[in-house]
Parts: sequence; structure tokens; C-alpha cells
Amino acid sequence: MPLLYLDHLASTPLDPLVFEAMLPWWAPGAVGNPHAAHAAGWRAADAIEEARAEIAALVGARPGAVVFTSGATEANTLALLGATPPGGACVVSAVEHASVMECLPELRRRGHRTATVAVDGEGTIDLAALDVALTGTAVPSPSLVSVMAANNEVGTVQPLAAVAALARRHRALVHSDAVQALGTRAIVMPALDLDLLSLSGHKLNGPMGIGALVVREGVRLVPPSQGGGQQRGRRPGTLPTPLCVGLGAACRLARGRAEEDGRRMAGLRDRLWTTLSGVLPGIRRNGAADGLAGCLNVTIPGIDAADLLLGLPELALATGSACRGDRAGPSPVLLAMGRSASDAHASLRFGLGRTTRPEEVEEAAARLIAAVRTAGVYPS
Repeated sequence: MPLLYLDHLASTPLDPLVFEAMLPWWAPGAVGNPHAAHAAGWRAADAIEEARAEIAALVGARPGAVVFTSGATEANTLALLGATPPGGACVVSAVEHASVMECLPELRRRGHRTATVAVDGEGTIDLAALDVALTGTAVPSPSLVSVMAANNEVGTVQPLAAVAALARRHRALVHSDAVQALGTRAIVMPALDLDLLSLSGHKLNGPMGIGALVVREGVRLVPPSQGGGQQRGRRPGTLPTPLCVGLGAACRLARGRAEEDGRRMAGLRDRLWTTLSGVLPGIRRNGAADGLAGCLNVTIPGIDAADLLLGLPELALATGSACRGDRAGPSPVLLAMGRSASDAHASLRFGLGRTTRPEEVEEAAARLIAAVRTAGVYPS
């Protein structure tokens, strides 16, 4: 039975055009440290600067704003630990990615205050609660507010412009983990009034091991480690030319394809929901219906989602964020949305992508429905 890969929210396949762009930089003769002062180094540096410009263009920033990182986890960590104002607080939503949430204990250890803001039943941040949190934490020093552009488990898109407007009233900086939204939605930093934005290569049909933090001019960023002063001292270390080139190529493709990809994936997502909801009684959708084009998170009462997937090894779905690793327990995102632990354990996430075909969606639905019926949860 062929593998059906519907876990694009965890990782996307490398686009052939991205691979083609990277290939010359993997060749045996492609030597040259991009920070070296000779012809080989200059060639590599030029390629990296071209990639930096493509990344900046995707989010409406200047090339100099782009700081390459090893991925979005490092970008989020750099934003929270490096840009939270001295003496200030860090305020996040209750449904942020683990790489954001796990910065909070370290911030508290460093003497910062932190606050976590509640969300509603669809996973949308409570703006009134955000106002209260900023009022309570931002005096006398300003804060950093970190709210993701779209949730990686349920797909709900956050009202970033409203978040930023509220943050400005409290003199707070605004960071957004835009990993899941980029590629199917326009995220333009000046239009949304964002100070910092994180992105990742392998969520954009680019390579693993590379990401970026885009930093608005004038924002103070303290690197967590010391080194040779690369990237204007904001993130030291020798840059991997092939990976940087690949990320730039992925961003260039995303800029040209986002609208088309989003429209097509949303159609497949809605088709999948129609099929499942028409056959499985009691199935419920988690997250906003107008959320991420490629995301469908459902609760099927009576099942154990993890056990069900063990019986479907050739169907690549998820029970939550892949970045939670092997940690057991219900999804913190679903719990924050008011779902019970039993409902969270009965929930599955479909992640559709650029390469997903209609027949794959139909076959995935058929396999899942058959597995649920075989488990004896619903009659055939």
C-alpha cells in the first residue's frame, strides 16, 4: 500500500526547483567560506545576499533585516531571549508553538515577567485579555508580545494587525512565528506593524536546517552566544551557503505561488471535511473554518488517535505538533481551546500541501473511515 503523506504541517517535501538552485553549492568544487575575503568567499557571499533579498521580499522587509538561523525554533528563541526589552515582560498567547512556550521559564529565570493570554474556542487570542496582560506587565518597562500568524495544530489565523495595534498602545514590540502561514497567506511586516518574524525552510518546500528571524531596523537584538561577529553580530557562526540559497529559492517560489496554492489547498481541505463529516457521526472540527488552507484538525469521539494511526502506518497524519517529540499527554493547544483531555486524545490533524492531489485526499479519507469502523467505534 503506497504511503499517503498528509503531514505537510510538520514538514514539506523539497521542491525540485529549490533542489536545483542548491545543487551547484553542494558540488565538490563549490568551496568558499562566505565570510572569507577572496573570490571564492565573495561568490558564496553574493549567493547568500541574493537569498536574503528573496526572503525579505516575501515578508516586505529590507534584506539587511534577515538573520539566518538553523530553523524556526532558533529564530523564536533568538526573538524572545534576544529582544525582550531589559526589565520588560514577555506576553504570549496560550496556543504558541513549544519553541516559544519553552522560552518562558528561561525568561523568568533572567528576571523577566511573563504572561500567557487565553484564546477562545476556535483558538483566537482574546484581545481584551491581552490588553489586561499588557497593562499588568508593561509598567514601567515595555514588553515583547509574541503571537503566531497561524496555529500549527488547528490552523486558526490570528488577528495580527489588531494585536500589534494594541501592543503599540503599551509601547510593546511584536514578534510573530509565521512558519505555518507563509506559503499560503500574505504576511507583510510593515502592513501588520511587526517588529520580528520567524520562518522556516522545511515548512516552505525548502531545506531542513535553515530558517530566519527578520528584525525591523532599530530593534535591539542580543545574541545568546558569542562568536566571530557574523550577521552584524546578531547570530554568529559561518553560514551554510547551500541551505541559505535553498531558503531563498523557496521564498521566491512561495511569493509567486501563495495565492494559487492556498486556493487549491483550501478546496481540498473542504472536500476532505465534507467527506468525513458526511460519514462519521459526531465528528467535530477544531479551529476556525477559514483558517490555514492546508490544515484540518478533527475530533472523532470514541477513538484513540495515536492507537488508530499505529494501525495506519502508510497514512502520514498527526495527533498534534511534531515538535512535541515523544512527550505524552493531550495537546496543550486543544486544552487551551477548552477541549477535554479525552477529546484531545481523539483528535487528528491533516496537513495538505503544494503536492497533495485530490485522489490522495479521497484515499486518505477512505482509509481513515475504514480504520474507524474496524475499531468498532462507528457501524459500517
